[in-house]
Amino acid sequence: MQKRKRLALLSFLLLLSVGSAVVAQASGVLQILASNVEEAEINIQTASVSLILTPEDREKVTDIVLMDSQIQELLEGADNYTIQVSEVFDIHEIDFDVHEISGGGIELVPKEGLAQAIIEINNDYGEEFGVQVVTVTVDLVNEEITETIVNPEIRKPKIHEDVLSPSELVQNPSEYEGVLVTVSGEVSLLGEVFGYLFVLDETVTVFYRHEEADVDVSNIENGDTVTVTGRFSSPDTIYALKIEKT
Repeated sequence: MQKRKRLALLSFLLLLSVGSAVVAQASGVLQILASNVEEAEINIQTASVSLILTPEDREKVTDIVLMDSQIQELLEGADNYTIQVSEVFDIHEIDFDVHEISGGGIELVPKEGLAQAIIEINNDYGEEFGVQVVTVTVDLVNEEITETIVNPEIRKPKIHEDVLSPSELVQNPSEYEGVLVTVSGEVSLLGEVFGYLFVLDETVTVFYRHEEADVDVSNIENGDTVTVTGRFSSPDTIYALKIEKT
């Protein structure tokens, strides 16, 4: 059987315009990695995002949202909150053919004059904390809110008492988001990558130096089994407060 041309390209960046962020991801049949590949197919998926909101627009959206009576009522009595402003996008499918490789993907086209504000409201209930997310769509032309989606508050325990494995943690990251967890696993990549971090069971990234703590890891080596207690941030990161070798 005559072998077909092997494809060595796994991913590439396609520059569409200045100020656009482009993500290219290859997927498909990856038998290309084997030495005896007869044929291989790679589908290139791209996402192009153009950002149009100026800092002044974002400030205007924040002001409009925080002046709304419904939002003020939701924020009244809240322990703290954060607000993030972004574009509102239409999704367009795109196709292309580059060097005999056909592919497709999506293009995110911002809607002129519209913006979205996502408010995260946090409350402290002693042994529990509550998180509520509110999504607000703003018409910048008319300077008014067109839609407000209020999600119910989710309450979680501040501390998860049982020791978890890294795999248990990442299987349901939303359950543990923001929770103080204790995780046990084998250390790898300590001192081998840039930053104050290592990996547990090749699954969870542990930062041992950050805003809340500077944990001593001088007695820990790759291959050691450790127990890490810290704040979990989905999908797979722990900001350690304590690390013990076991």
